[in-house]
Amino acid sequence: MCKALQKMKSILPIFFTALLLTGLSSCEKIDLNKLEGTWNEMDGSLEFTFDGNGKYQLHTYDALSGETEDRSGGYLLNAEYFEENNTITFNPYMSDFTNVTYRIVILTSDEMAWQKIGTAPNPGVWASDYRHFVRARY
Repeated sequence: MCKALQKMKSILPIFFTALLLTGLSSCEKIDLNKLEGTWNEMDGSLEFTFDGNGKYQLHTYDALSGETEDRSGGYLLNAEYFEENNTITFNPYMSDFTNVTYRIVILTSDEMAWQKIGTAPNPGVWASDYRHFVRARY
């Protein structure tokens, strides 16, 4: 058997498991009330604070330059123009292309993860398509 076929056989179970988990998480009802509060991205570069009333504060930190930036904006949960549940859309009423929508795939009292709508799940890769947060403890 050629090496490419062997490699494909070893990847298929992982692919189907990820596909199954993605399908199950999109159907699962998530308690969006747990969103309110402050969340840190796992690498420490982003900190979101959600007020529970459609507004957020975003603090970013660039470890290489030592620079920080603070922004604020609006968010909308489960926008009607998406058929999926458990979505968060940032800046939903902006016409300057800054709006983006993620499916919330994990939301517990201590952990949250998002997958950008229209992208494939790829947890463990640093990118803006998949985001993983922990609740801030001060």
